[in-house]
Amino acid sequence: MLIYLIDDHQMFAEAMKTVVSGLIQGCTVKAYTAAENALKSIQQETPQLIILDLEMAGVSGLMLLDILSQNGKNIPVLVCSGNLTDANKQRVMSAGARGFLSKAEGTDEIKQAITAVMAGQSYPAGAEHYIDQQQQALLSNRQRVILTLMQSGMGNAAIADTLCLSTNTIKTHIRLMYNTLDVTSRIECLNKAREMGLLDTQ
Repeated sequence: MLIYLIDDHQMFAEAMKTVVSGLIQGCTVKAYTAAENALKSIQQETPQLIILDLEMAGVSGLMLLDILSQNGKNIPVLVCSGNLTDANKQRVMSAGARGFLSKAEGTDEIKQAITAVMAGQSYPAGAEHYIDQQQQALLSNRQRVILTLMQSGMGNAAIADTLCLSTNTIKTHIRLMYNTLDVTSRIECLNKAREMGLLDTQ
């Protein structure tokens, strides 16, 4: 079993890697301190689980959840964060995470969370209650992911590679977003999206 641990605090990432390796027999844990590096690896291999921090420089945990929801690999994600407000719980579950875990939890809870998520269940029990079924997005999920990648500085070709789509498909989605948001450039598009709350402003 291959598990990715993505957290930009290296000391925590290394400690968590040791803990998870000891709790889950036969697993290989790869730690990444940048989501961008993990994304490159995911293009070459498919982990059975991702343990993900929320607040990271560059591509944040929420951005990565959006990207993973569109790459077709259906990798289960367990969010492990020190900032699990109700709003963040709703955001991560609505973005496709299988569960969430506080960084303050002990080894028993970590093992329970991993076991549940790997079995296709949510964690903690009832976490699916946080999924916002009524949220109506102005843009499609795929367009929102493309926006997120545009915000991170990626060009069309890099976005296409990340989402396993053609460059022409990316260009079509961007053109549709321009029409929807009534803008004519990438900078205008990103600024309008931030104003409308369609992008994480961090």
